[in-house]
Amino acid sequence: MNLLERTISKITIPATDLSAEVDRAMTAQDDVDFGRLNDVLLRYISIMGERHPAPPQTSVVISCADHGVAAESVSAYPPETTLNMMCNYLIARGGAANAAANYANANLIVADLGVNTEHTDIHGLLHHSIARGTANMTKGPAMTRAQAIQSIETGIAIANDCANRGDRCILPGEMGISNTTSSAAMVAAFLGLTPEEVTGRGANISDARLAHKVEIVRCALDVNRPDPHDGLDVLAKVGGFELGCIAGLILGAAARRMLVILDGANTTSAALVAHALAPNCVHYLLASHASLTEHSHPHALHHLGLTPMLRLDIRLSEAAGSSIVLRMLERMLSIWETIDTSSPLPPRAAWSPSPARGGGYNSAISASPVNGGSSEHGEPIGGISLPNRSSMSACQYRLDNLAKPIHSLGYLEWISVQLAGVMHCERPPLDTQAALLLITEKKELPVDLARILSSLTDTRGIPVHILTSHDSEDAYAAAYRLARSAPILILGTDERKASTAITDALTAALHGAATAGSLILPGDARADNIAHKTEANSPALTPHLLHVLPDMLTIDTELTAGIAGIFGLDILHAALHVVNDMKTFTETGVAVAIDGAGAGRQVKETLINSTAPI
Repeated sequence: MNLLERTISKITIPATDLSAEVDRAMTAQDDVDFGRLNDVLLRYISIMGERHPAPPQTSVVISCADHGVAAESVSAYPPETTLNMMCNYLIARGGAANAAANYANANLIVADLGVNTEHTDIHGLLHHSIARGTANMTKGPAMTRAQAIQSIETGIAIANDCANRGDRCILPGEMGISNTTSSAAMVAAFLGLTPEEVTGRGANISDARLAHKVEIVRCALDVNRPDPHDGLDVLAKVGGFELGCIAGLILGAAARRMLVILDGANTTSAALVAHALAPNCVHYLLASHASLTEHSHPHALHHLGLTPMLRLDIRLSEAAGSSIVLRMLERMLSIWETIDTSSPLPPRAAWSPSPARGGGYNSAISASPVNGGSSEHGEPIGGISLPNRSSMSACQYRLDNLAKPIHSLGYLEWISVQLAGVMHCERPPLDTQAALLLITEKKELPVDLARILSSLTDTRGIPVHILTSHDSEDAYAAAYRLARSAPILILGTDERKASTAITDALTAALHGAATAGSLILPGDARADNIAHKTEANSPALTPHLLHVLPDMLTIDTELTAGIAGIFGLDILHAALHVVNDMKTFTETGVAVAIDGAGAGRQVKETLINSTAPI
């Protein structure tokens, strides 16, 4: 029995008795319905078999390999980009995977499964090269069946190493120019779909190249006729070495009872291989985000029975989305610990509402009416100014020239630009402060809700201010003062129905925070509804609003008391790591786009005394 067979024999369905108990306790909460955030918690508890497991030690594993189909010009980037990026991860340390690992406090592992070059001097690289890239799958199989097994067993071995080091979670990722072509062909083969149904833009290619890519997928399927009932046959005929490695990571993790959080279309297509070989491995998987441009992704997720937590339009598989879900799992573990242990409420005066100190309009605030706009230069007209356009343009230019396909990080890029404009800063710092202003009609919060809020805010240093809704002028002044010290302000209410008083207070708070120049996260469904109505009447508010629920969080619940906004901070902090941790094409030596939206916009300058690694 080989390693693959031994591993498959060890994969069992986790017991659900314990997670069912936890589910009953979580859903019995009167104050908060966590929706599908519960699913993240329950899956991890089932896998670990512990009532209160520790947050998972985690590794981001990036598998790299070249593809022979790159010769068919299906990508916006030249084939040498695979090597460029592999070096970037380990030498310049400026890739999206680096930012994700930094954000998640995870170990970063980079493995060469078949990059088309000799390289023995990259410190930290795992050398598992099977061949110098796959064969061109339009001419015949991409690899032999033996090579397919070897790629999977390499992933299993890496997963075992992770488990032996104490990891409880793996975030798989990949790098391989033209691998979305292989990924599309794999999904088409497994699910019986047409090339048009599964082929996306990959690294943001042009319309003409996309049409060509569809025909290349069609050709590969026609030439090879992969057997959808044989995972190894599909992988061997139209797959890639790095995709086989990810399938092995999933199988190895399942055998060692580790969680795997999928990130994007390519890791999900690899999961189809693992699922075909061992269907029970799906019980060890979570989906992080839905890709809007890779058409194969929703089909593959549906086949696996997985529903993503995030809608961020991320087009990479470098753990940008999965690292956010990992953070959300950590939040849910903290909440569950608080609920189950009835931990004492920490002394905090703010848990009881009190009038805003110095409530009402002071002279500086009252000089600027709340309903206003601004000139094209961002100068105040009526109090609320537009975010700084030069800062936004500079931030966007930097994002476009980070070593990645243009616009491939979706909402994370958009958030970075929005925050840059609000803060008048090209690169908003990682330690940008956030605060929560909660408006209520009650004399005090329910104890369980206060405990939950405490578990979410105390360890992250988020100050919580609670205000009664009796005076909208107090809400305006409180929001203004908070926003002057915290550039990110979460607004929420714990009221199930937004009364006139709540509506007026939240409306005033929105204007106060925007006048002070804050980025505002409506923190629950009621606050978000009021924010939408308010900005319809006051368009100057729009650049200051970041709608999280349900725009970015797809969790089938409305939440309450600003909690959605607190989870939204995890998305925002991931965006801050992107703009701060990633490096440009010039800094890393990675090749720029030769097609699509990135061509001409992305540049690689020649540096004097350059220290670029490539």
